[in-house]
Amino acid sequence: MSNRVEENHIFPFLWMRGEDESILKTEIEKIHECGIKAICVEARPHDEFCKEGWWHDMDIVIAEAKKYKMQIWILDDKHFPTGYANGLIAEKYPERKKTYITTTVADVFGSGGYQTLDVSRMLRPTIGYWEIGNPVDMEERANNKILAVVAIRCAEGHLFHEETIDLTDKVEGNYVNFELPKGQWRVHVIYKTKTDGGNDTYINMIDRESASTQIEAVYEPHYKQYKEEFGKTIAGFFSDEPQFGNIKEVCFDAKLGKPKMPLPWSDELQQMLEEKYGTKYVNYLPYLFEETEEKEKQLQIRFDYMDFVSKLYQKNFSEQLGNWCKVHGVEYIGHVVEDNGTHSRLGMGAAHYFRAMAGQDMAGIDVIGGQIIYGAPTQTRKQMTDIDGEFFHYALGKMGASCGQLDPKKKGRTMCELFGAYGWKFGVRDMKYLLDHLLVKGINYLVPHAFSMAEYPDIDCPPHFYARGNNPQFPYFAELMKYGDRMCKLLSNGLHVASVAVLYDGEADWAGNHMPMQKVCRELIEHQIDFNIVSRDMLTNLKAYNGKVEDNVLYINGIRFEALVVPYTEQIAADFVEFVKENPEFPVIFTDKLPERTVNGDNLSVLSACKVIALSDISTALKNKGIYDIIVDTEFKDLSFYHYIKDGKNLFVFLNESAEDKFSGNVTLSSTKDVIYYDVWNQEYQKIENVPAILKNENAVQISLELEPGEIAVFIENKDEETGIEHKSFAKQRNSCEKQIGLNLWKVSKVRAIDYPDFGETIQMETLEPVSFKEPTFSGIIRYESEAELEEMPTEAYLYAEHVYEVMKVIVNENEVGKCIRPPYQMNITNYLKTGINKIVIEVATTPAREQLNGMRPPFDFSHETLEPTGMYGNVKIFLSKK
Repeated sequence: MSNRVEENHIFPFLWMRGEDESILKTEIEKIHECGIKAICVEARPHDEFCKEGWWHDMDIVIAEAKKYKMQIWILDDKHFPTGYANGLIAEKYPERKKTYITTTVADVFGSGGYQTLDVSRMLRPTIGYWEIGNPVDMEERANNKILAVVAIRCAEGHLFHEETIDLTDKVEGNYVNFELPKGQWRVHVIYKTKTDGGNDTYINMIDRESASTQIEAVYEPHYKQYKEEFGKTIAGFFSDEPQFGNIKEVCFDAKLGKPKMPLPWSDELQQMLEEKYGTKYVNYLPYLFEETEEKEKQLQIRFDYMDFVSKLYQKNFSEQLGNWCKVHGVEYIGHVVEDNGTHSRLGMGAAHYFRAMAGQDMAGIDVIGGQIIYGAPTQTRKQMTDIDGEFFHYALGKMGASCGQLDPKKKGRTMCELFGAYGWKFGVRDMKYLLDHLLVKGINYLVPHAFSMAEYPDIDCPPHFYARGNNPQFPYFAELMKYGDRMCKLLSNGLHVASVAVLYDGEADWAGNHMPMQKVCRELIEHQIDFNIVSRDMLTNLKAYNGKVEDNVLYINGIRFEALVVPYTEQIAADFVEFVKENPEFPVIFTDKLPERTVNGDNLSVLSACKVIALSDISTALKNKGIYDIIVDTEFKDLSFYHYIKDGKNLFVFLNESAEDKFSGNVTLSSTKDVIYYDVWNQEYQKIENVPAILKNENAVQISLELEPGEIAVFIENKDEETGIEHKSFAKQRNSCEKQIGLNLWKVSKVRAIDYPDFGETIQMETLEPVSFKEPTFSGIIRYESEAELEEMPTEAYLYAEHVYEVMKVIVNENEVGKCIRPPYQMNITNYLKTGINKIVIEVATTPAREQLNGMRPPFDFSHETLEPTGMYGNVKIFLSKK
């Protein structure tokens, strides 16, 4: 028997705590039942990571993986987030702890004269009386060292003038004696520390030796233990949200200037600043902490600081780990924190999304904890943290997919960790929408979160997919995973077709005012103009990205862009201006207005020839210039689309992202060949009418498109095989039928998932109502049985259920017709009927949410949500046609 591992696009987290062998084997078997060919083992709950107990459990996992021809990814740390290095910093290398610079200040008001500061008292944070007694590593704090003492002149309120005086050489012992010019000043004592910042047990991401501890602690032990499996059963390592971690606070606003925020530091960073500014770089350091009135030197140093730390993160952490993996025959993947702009910030961020991904073999993002909600694309929502719906809905997926598609190293691959921490009420119906949303943005690898083997219910970031047999929807989840794998394979190993490049806003966010890129992304998506998000590094180093500008068109890694749209930014990098200067005929469009200044240059005048267009007019202007890929004759802001070329054939994906409104209209596709409809869920090709059309003076085809809320559709240029099946929309299926039979008398029974299929007592119901009306804490499977009498066989028959919560399986005359996991709950049952009495059975599976009301809830709430009803209610009909 061959041990060849099959192509796989899904590798869910498997949380390992040291469970019994039988439980571990059962969970892997259940994962395999989902058609999944890989797993990502996570040690976060395991007490013996990289010790005997871990190797014992990994031996079992590897043996089971070989049995099922699966691959294994290894989440690369004992604790979340990556960077703890399995405790090796604290145990072996305290000198490799994170290094920060931070500052304490003394305000000097008045007419000058000699002043004295006790700097020994200032080599530690100021604290309030309420903080007295908080644990402090006093031994480590004793190693704090002065970097600089610099005075900065005060302006009005919280602002300062860009006038500084270096007092460092006046420090003698514990004191600094100085005389300042008349006026009001603030004296900064800027010092280096390993204790007055974030978690001091984590590696320093911008120090090569410190970052190498991650390899020594996790990667090398696994290689020593399983060398022969590397590149075979073991596919590689997964980093989960590595970050600067310079503050302990969970927040998304860790930008330079945040009050009392220590900053990442290293000797190499100091050297880079000295090379740029000379030995007087210390005069610029207060601008990292204070806001100035002039905003010139402040913006300069803030940009350079972030530019340097993001490059050091890329080189010393991301690329160091990636290079080690390459040498050892495995791949390196994962994601950073992207939330609400954190992808370009400090704290929980990694300073620059694209640079953070540089060492990885796939691009990566995550969508967990309610970040994307069907029907709420633009709302700021209250979840674990306040969620900027506009960023998550319009920018996140495109940012990740763009990295995967434009960086040659990624080979077109973008992974998304998804579903975790949405809660038990997040069922397969909502998972399907979230998955489709990501697919239409270009995601093609999935890390579902999570398979937990803990006793049910595990309160740690549900939903859990199998849950020791307690999740009623597990069989439906298995079907969703098979669908997801088919879709991911369909959208891999080809080329995305885009019209526009949008400049990544990371650098704009570092210093100065700017327009978040999601504003532009939203404008384009709502008007069906597809795009990629490109980084400044791609434009200024085109050769590294297989890029060029030719005939006024920008190419990056094979993707063609007819224009570049730049969200408004107060300042722009000089090397970007050089790109514009070198390519004067390529259309560069600035949104709302031009930048006010350049960073590291003074050639802003080059940009005066560029177009400036208001955000609300961008799409119209692009379409007027012929910069688009499809034409939709009906304005519909919630219609998303994705154009992909694979094996020389055009493929179009459309998704109606409205939760309320149906889309109906005609779409002209940039295809010279007819297209057919591909029902990916049922793996069935269906013919549709193709009307010859013209698109941008070239032959094209027009199709009629009708999508229910949340519905996805895939169209492919005609395959070699013919299909006699005609595609009909759900509404057209019903409307083509002349007769309806209402199913009104039901026998209803129910069972918890763990006891399926041993249904309990049967009751009679004439009018269906939610089970939750009488049993508000029931979760499980509800079985509905009815009969329909037919005098003659129809040519077409469709079962339709008005309200289902939330997934259903249909059985007709003891034959399973299929599963339906999202509205409309409608299924073709033609081939399962007979004349006479037909037995109709519908099994509805709930989420596990309601039985958590029985006291199985976690001891905390980070949000409050309504619960949907349970079971099936409303009209249930069979639509019949004799034609």
